[in-house]
Amino acid sequence: MKEIMKYVTLGLDIGSTTVKAVLTDRASGRILFRRYQRHHAEQRRTLCQLLGEIRDRFAGLPMRVAVCGSGGRPLADQMGVCYVQEVVANGAAVRALYPTARTAVELGGQDAKVIFFREEKDGSLSTSDMRMNGSCAGGTGAFIDEIAALLRVPAEAFEALAAKGRQVYSISGRCGVFAKTDIQTLLNQGAGKADIALSAFHAIAKQTIGGLAQGLEMTPPVIFEGGPLTYNPTLIRVFAERLGLRQDQIIRPDNADTIVALGAAFAMDELYPLPTGRAAPITPEQALERLSAAPPAAEQQTAARYFQSEKERAVWQATRRLPELTPPDVRPGDTLQVYIGVDAGSTTSKLVLLD
Repeated sequence: MKEIMKYVTLGLDIGSTTVKAVLTDRASGRILFRRYQRHHAEQRRTLCQLLGEIRDRFAGLPMRVAVCGSGGRPLADQMGVCYVQEVVANGAAVRALYPTARTAVELGGQDAKVIFFREEKDGSLSTSDMRMNGSCAGGTGAFIDEIAALLRVPAEAFEALAAKGRQVYSISGRCGVFAKTDIQTLLNQGAGKADIALSAFHAIAKQTIGGLAQGLEMTPPVIFEGGPLTYNPTLIRVFAERLGLRQDQIIRPDNADTIVALGAAFAMDELYPLPTGRAAPITPEQALERLSAAPPAAEQQTAARYFQSEKERAVWQATRRLPELTPPDVRPGDTLQVYIGVDAGSTTSKLVLLD
């Protein structure tokens, strides 16, 4: 690159299902690189891939790096760069870019957050409270993925399906297992997939407003952030209906899927002022080198295999093989003295014929 950028920051958000990266020229505010990508449980490999893209386009460019997200701390340590707690990063982005917001709703792959803001006497915006889900991923992006799989539609087609829905059914948004039970019952009763998809969005909104906010008033304007709210505008419409929001009370930020990564870079200015070591600029080549030199993650301890070989498995199966059924010798018009047993379950039907 011919132009020299003296103050470039890279914000990284290493989430439970995706990696987000935003490279910004802070002098002009111009975004130089932005990416939102699923990592399929390979966080470090996906991060290396994104850093490789940045290196190819901005070779040798010094940049200050800040990392946030549920998987961010070990990767920040490996690179020797700043780590920012994700709620702090979120708040920094909202204060800098959308100071009129009073409530932020952010849905991630496996977490959900509601952040409450208040205006101080000097006109600045501060975080007054926040709520975050626990160990269950009910009401998050993973919840949408699970329901899409149950309905046998691609996750990227779920929004278009929900937009066609008209009837809203009661579905649990607190737990994915309970939601599946509710949905399987609705499917067995003949409910349409579009209505179930729309109902799943209502379940998410109910869980966030009632279960997560826990009675705290979600004062407008409300800003909606995160991948699930970026790629599912019908979900924002459902939130607006349940909160009674007008269009002018809804904030849809630019690049809502990567706004927290950008906020990590904003928060770094206050939390890690220069010349703090971790805030010192590094090149993408240096970041990749440090990640490559870091020891691999500890391998999980797994139980011993039940069968040590395919031969052992074959012997086990042979000793437990069920006898083959011999068809009865019957002719047209014969009357059979038999019993028929039927088990019509929630997901399967089973039938047995006995003499």
